[in-house]
Amino acid sequence: RNVVAQVVAAANPSVVCLQETKMEVVTLDVVRHCLGYKFGNFFYLPASGTGGGILLAWDESVVRVSNPHYTDCTLTALVMPVEGRQWWFTGVYGPQLDHEKLLFLRELVEIRELHAGPWMLAGDFNLLASERDKNNVAIYRRMIGRFRSTLNRLELKELYLSGRKYTWSNERQHATLEKIDHV
Repeated sequence: RNVVAQVVAAANPSVVCLQETKMEVVTLDVVRHCLGYKFGNFFYLPASGTGGGILLAWDESVVRVSNPHYTDCTLTALVMPVEGRQWWFTGVYGPQLDHEKLLFLRELVEIRELHAGPWMLAGDFNLLASERDKNNVAIYRRMIGRFRSTLNRLELKELYLSGRKYTWSNERQHATLEKIDHV
């Protein structure tokens, strides 16, 4: 929690979304401890056991957030800056099992259909968008194709990951590295 608080203080964002909180209940005390006192407003999707969980918090003096829409793997809300145009945000924590991933991809299309206008989709998808997103050849190409097809159907453009190539490691001696987090 202290490390998260330090990163947030250094970046000074007005909106923060954390995936895989692993928390079934999120309180205002926890949010303020992790993010700072300016984050007095938040929505969250509870973790299921020790997996998942999404927290979306914001600084009310800069932005308002409303109309939360929850699914098993996503939290979507309308972001309304004090100055500027409103837009939709969806935070995701994708499922682990392949059959659940297919349902999740359909769910993303349905979410988009329900929320017209500018949209940002971000989080831990637990999916590779390209073969380059993994450091070894143990790749499920069909699932990459399905994810890529969904991204194309949704007309999404990925933001460049600055400073590193991968976002996950199994932390073994000969580590598997993957980029499963996307914006």
